[in-house]
Amino acid sequence: MRRFRELIKIMIRYAAVHVIALFLGVAHASLAFGGQVEYSLQTPGASRSMLLDIAVAGERLVAVGERGHILTSQDQGQNWTQAEVPTSVMLTRVFFVDDKLGWAVGHDGNVLHSQDGGLIWALQRDGLADQVRINEDNAGRALSTVEELQAQLAAAEEDAVDALEEALEEAEWVLENAREKLDMPVYAPPLMDVWFATPEQGWAVGAYGTLLRTANGGRNWADWSHHVGNPDELHLNGVVGDGAGTLYLASEWGMVFVSTNAGESWRVAETGYDGSFFGVVSNPETGSVFAYGLLGTIYRSEDQGVNWSAVDGLVRGSLFGAEAVAGSVVFVGQGGIATLTRDDGRTFTPMVQPDRDGLFGVATMSDGRFVASGERGARLLVVTAAGDQGDE
Repeated sequence: MRRFRELIKIMIRYAAVHVIALFLGVAHASLAFGGQVEYSLQTPGASRSMLLDIAVAGERLVAVGERGHILTSQDQGQNWTQAEVPTSVMLTRVFFVDDKLGWAVGHDGNVLHSQDGGLIWALQRDGLADQVRINEDNAGRALSTVEELQAQLAAAEEDAVDALEEALEEAEWVLENAREKLDMPVYAPPLMDVWFATPEQGWAVGAYGTLLRTANGGRNWADWSHHVGNPDELHLNGVVGDGAGTLYLASEWGMVFVSTNAGESWRVAETGYDGSFFGVVSNPETGSVFAYGLLGTIYRSEDQGVNWSAVDGLVRGSLFGAEAVAGSVVFVGQGGIATLTRDDGRTFTPMVQPDRDGLFGVATMSDGRFVASGERGARLLVVTAAGDQGDE
């Protein structure tokens, strides 16, 4: 069993390189930490660099991307100003809970925070430094589990021995893996998404099953990964809440993890799909939730993640971002594709950016139009709820 699990983990890590490369375009990993903060380089070409996500803070657009770039626009994407950012790692997602308070996440497990609508950013979580504590906590927790199972096995009735021996073997494998991480150079998994329910309550997810929780606006982040039944450390690529108390995590192997008790416990939703989901989006007008990912795959749930059904978005490129507003949902992705539904996934209007540059994130501007970020930065695809498109 343990050799099988080790093989699975190797396969997952191999696949992870391709998934992250596909979604993020490039890879960055830092194996050292400490010293002075390395700020993102100010460059005239930042607005044309790869931007992986975009959000709205009041009347302002805020986009994040490669080399720690964060850009803001006051005129609906016509002109962009680069912010001073205390990191140079790739930033993957950005989220604003209101006009002022926003968070950006990225490689090295870093979390950035803005209190003024994206103009000024502070490093709120140093992922590499925090990973040292997480690794120590995980090793301690794994040792306690092994010791508890050993005690149970010593006192077990004969009919319980086989199950306890299997559980002990599993726990010993987890402990061995945790101890190996203590002896290795520190590696903090990249964070892939961030979402806040309130200015205080928030979540961040990432590679290798990383789930972080904050209850104080990000001043402290707790490792919540062990609350999810994810022994294979499948990547968690997306997180969202539906506004009615249910949380969703998009993962690999067609899995969506669902919590109805503020993340205290999670269940696995069997969607019927076996590929990777790159994100999940909630449609507040209807209560439906959509998980999306490889090769244009979209699954919809209308009952808080209990049952899922495939819907045809009429596109075959992988989908990396989505946005819901006023009952409409738009998905964007590989090769400049965008597909829009105005009837909760019953029908779709597909669109393609003329130059086929990949799109990674999408947001809704104050005038109701959708704006997407992508491979060529501020050269954005604008989609209206009526299905029109334009290139700005």
